[in-house]
Parts: sequence; C-alpha cells; structure tokens
Amino acid sequence: MKHIFKSQYALAIAVAIVMFAAVGCKQKKPAPTNETGFELSMTNADSTAVVQLVDQFFGYAENECYTEAAAMLFSAQTESDSLYLEPEPLDNRQLDIMIGKLKALKIKSHHIDYIKFNETYLNEVKCTVFLSEEVEGPNAIRTVFYFKPVDYMGAWKLCVMDSPSGDHGVVDPSKRDSVTNSYEGEMREKNLKKLESKK
Repeated sequence: MKHIFKSQYALAIAVAIVMFAAVGCKQKKPAPTNETGFELSMTNADSTAVVQLVDQFFGYAENECYTEAAAMLFSAQTESDSLYLEPEPLDNRQLDIMIGKLKALKIKSHHIDYIKFNETYLNEVKCTVFLSEEVEGPNAIRTVFYFKPVDYMGAWKLCVMDSPSGDHGVVDPSKRDSVTNSYEGEMREKNLKKLESKK
C-alpha cells in the first residue's frame, strides 16, 4: 500500500514538473509595436544629424542671422505621387515670410521637445522656442516650432511644416505631451550611458 502511495505521489510530482517546464519554455510574444520599418532602422547618427540641423537653424536665428537660418529650410512634397521627390529650398516669397517671422520673434533660445521618425518623407520635430531670457516661470515667453525632417537619399533636409498645403504631423496632437516625456526619458538614459562610459 505504501508503495502504491509513493508511486502516485511521484507521478503527481513528475506531472507538475512537466507542466511547469512546459509553461516556462513557452516563448514570450514580443510586445506589439506601432513603429514603422523606417523608424526601426533609425540610428543615433540619424538623430544626431537632425539635432545638428535644428540647432544650427536656431543658432543662426538666435544670433540674428535670419537669412542664413531661413536658407537652411526646405519645402517637402505633400502630394501622394511626389512624396519621394527631393525637397526644394524655400522660394523667394517663402524666404521673405520666414525672415520676417524670425525678425519679429527675436528668438533667445530653444529646446527640442521630441523627434519622431516615421517614414523618409514623414517625420516630426517639436521645439519650444523662448522669446525671453527667462525659460521658466511666469515671465517666460515661449512659442512652438514644428519641423519636418526628410531623409532624401541618405541626407537629412530640414523642412517646414506647411499645414495649409495639406502637410500634417506624425504625432497626434493629444499625444504630444506623452511623446515629449518619452523622448526626454530616452535622452536622459543616453546621457547617463555616455557619462558611465567615460568613467
């Protein structure tokens, strides 16, 4: 009788072990992602190139080199049959408008809130632009700039977002705050890794 009890007990333990192993060996399915293939292919070099373009543009604007700043900008194609064509430099009318805006704003400093990649022709950079020396508190005067960087044949072009022409951003306006928070978290993590690698 003891022998039968022991074998039933051993059988129950063996079944439990097999079930535990089967559950443990199941592969976890990767979390679904909304990222495009283009977005997944982006590297630090791409992010760095876009940041450099944005910083150069604002560097000119903050130093009252308005013509140089405006000359950096392009118009992206917005028609579905021409999305992959090369962005064109701003025409004379567009340059005059941009130079006038920059002169009127008198930009003091800027901050990149986020960069969101999606497709070669559809990306978004949101920047907070400070029109006062103060960047925080009730005396801070700020506005927002949106850019549309386009990857044309491996070279990044800084395009203006032109809503009247049918241009639209990548990020849903209701989700911009969460994208900003996510981007800032990624930047903090990258900066920490840089600091650790220098130790």
